[in-house]
Amino acid sequence: MDDKTKLVLVRCARVYTSTKNWVRAISEYENLRKEFPEDPYIVEPLAKSYYEVGDKTKAKELYENVRQIYINKGEEQKAERVKHDMDLMFPPGT
Repeated sequence: MDDKTKLVLVRCARVYTSTKNWVRAISEYENLRKEFPEDPYIVEPLAKSYYEVGDKTKAKELYENVRQIYINKGEEQKAERVKHDMDLMFPPGT
């Protein structure tokens, strides 16, 4: 997939997210993730979409994946932000 196609598909997915059409957002982001599994700008909104439809297990798995992607890229500040967000969404014991 070329960059132009990726950009168009990401924009479509963002429209679904902004209109809270979480099911369509999941579909679009899952398709993008097949091509770009290490792109945190795809995986993180996918995690949010799963969270919003109530699939907390999948959301947590994806947020952990995003955090690891940032760690692997040496982007500790972004990894810490994701950890902070996860601590709020998934309190200990949940």
